[in-house]
Amino acid sequence: MTYSRTAFDQDLLTLSYNHYELNELRQNPWETNRTQFESPGDANSKISLSHISRHTAWAVYDKVARSGGEMYVGRLAQTQQLYRRFNLEDPTHFNLTPGLPINVQKLARWSVCINDCWILGAIHTHKKFCLVTKIRNPGEIYDYGRGFFIVTGRELYGLSKFGYEPEREWGSVMTFVCTNKQKADRATLTNYATLMGQAANSVVAKAKISLYAQGIY
Repeated sequence: MTYSRTAFDQDLLTLSYNHYELNELRQNPWETNRTQFESPGDANSKISLSHISRHTAWAVYDKVARSGGEMYVGRLAQTQQLYRRFNLEDPTHFNLTPGLPINVQKLARWSVCINDCWILGAIHTHKKFCLVTKIRNPGEIYDYGRGFFIVTGRELYGLSKFGYEPEREWGSVMTFVCTNKQKADRATLTNYATLMGQAANSVVAKAKISLYAQGIY
């Protein structure tokens, strides 16, 4: 069951500052989209984007929900190798170009919030996920030095909690399929945020994510 636009906006307004540190999501979505960075844009740094639009987050979620095909997750070094395969190297092709998949790694205004919207658009429509990075230990999904989940770890934990199980390993690729559509349909940005907060404080959760990535569930 996909989000309605109203429910989606309500969740974004609830989470925009305290969880995503994007107070700008409360701004008028039709104002200018000039970008102003306060600090480097690592996964959990505080980013100040001038008048970022809620419409951008919705557009990402909605296109993923309406698109076909599989989803690919993993570290940048591996996912970049897929750009040519999916015709994403042409500079005239954009994320909203009809017929092309959303590639959140190429968004100029990438954020954890946008990435969560991308993941949930696929979870709500029960798409298959392909992990293209080998994960062998918790240090590959959690940055212990800076104290936050690497995005791939965040994605995998969401799948494990929202009705997905490892299917099989094809060479270097592990696939995950939706086996519990009710869990997937109940996934929201709000409960995703809650689960990630709990996992950040759990040694067991981090170990389970790394095992899940290896097909041990």
